[in-house]
Amino acid sequence: MAKHTTQSARMDLRVPQPVRDIIDRAAAMQGRTRTDFVLEAALEKAEQLIERQTVIRLAMQDQELLAKALIEDRVEDPPQYVEEIAQEYAARVIRE
Repeated sequence: MAKHTTQSARMDLRVPQPVRDIIDRAAAMQGRTRTDFVLEAALEKAEQLIERQTVIRLAMQDQELLAKALIEDRVEDPPQYVEEIAQEYAARVIRE
């Protein structure tokens, strides 16, 4: 987990008492505060989600197709899903 040294911001959270009890028990087992335990767990989950949404994994055949496209600057008849991925990527990329 990356350490963040920026200024703290308050975040309030309401949870059912049984959920709080479980969190408190788990935090105590690690000798940590509730805040530290929840913060680390939430940050870890958020980072995992962001990674899954931004990392593109390709099968070997698609890697070869991508390499060919990068080398030749064009590919004949790419599969439909490759075109969809390219459009999705283009929509997500911020161009400066």
